[in-house]
Formats: sequence, structure tokens, C-alpha cells
Amino acid sequence: MDNEKIIGDLLHAHRLKKTPIRMEMLDLFMNHDFALSASDIVAKMKARHDRVTVYRALASFEEHGILHKASEDGQGAKYALCGHDCPDETHADQHAHFVCDECHHTYCLEDVEVPEIKISSEFSVNRVNYTLSGICKECKV
Repeated sequence: MDNEKIIGDLLHAHRLKKTPIRMEMLDLFMNHDFALSASDIVAKMKARHDRVTVYRALASFEEHGILHKASEDGQGAKYALCGHDCPDETHADQHAHFVCDECHHTYCLEDVEVPEIKISSEFSVNRVNYTLSGICKECKV
């Protein structure tokens, strides 16, 4: 695992225990430039882990500001690593996502900010999803 120290420091910074499943899951995220679903993670992991354990780890990572939901489709939610400025419990990295119509990978577009939207005080916004779709660079070739 090339990212072992980085992952250990990340877990420590977010006050999470350094467990083998957490280490392996975060290594998967660091080695992919697109978002991963729970089934992607289960399929790619070297060690066999219970699906419930994977979902618990994903929920914990999201709750602690390590991952964010990048998109949702028929196969469920896809998660991506949060930026360094994402504190626990709130996700400060408001950026757009790109979903490829061919391979269905979801990419974070860190340099594309979600525009601020004015909304009536009758509503309370918890999450904004700004998603673009088309063909990614890998599928265009």
C-alpha cells in the first residue's frame, strides 16, 4: 500500500481508528480518479469483507468529512475523497461532478464551483448536487 502513511495520518486527523478495511478502502479511493460505489469497493478489495462493514465504513468516512457522495444512480451512491478543507460533519468542498454516459464513472470537477443559489427562507437546503453528463476523456478516444 503506497499511501499507508497518508491514510494513517488522514484517519488520525479525523479521529478514526486505523483498521485494515479502512486502510484498504481509502487506498482504493486514492488510486482511482473517479468515484466508487460500495459494490465497486467490494469487487476491488483484496480481502473479503462483509458488505455491511463496507457500508458502515463509507458512512463513517462521510460523517467525518473524508468522503462525499459524488452521485447516485441505479447502482446506488458513488463516493469520492473530500478536499483538505472539508471538516467533520459538513462538506465544504462544493464542486461539480461529471458522469460519463458511456462508462458511468463519476469524476469530481474540483475547479468547477457550484454557483450560489438564492432560495426562499421557507426551505432549508442540506445538499446541492451540480452534475454534468457527457463523454469522459477515456471514452472519447
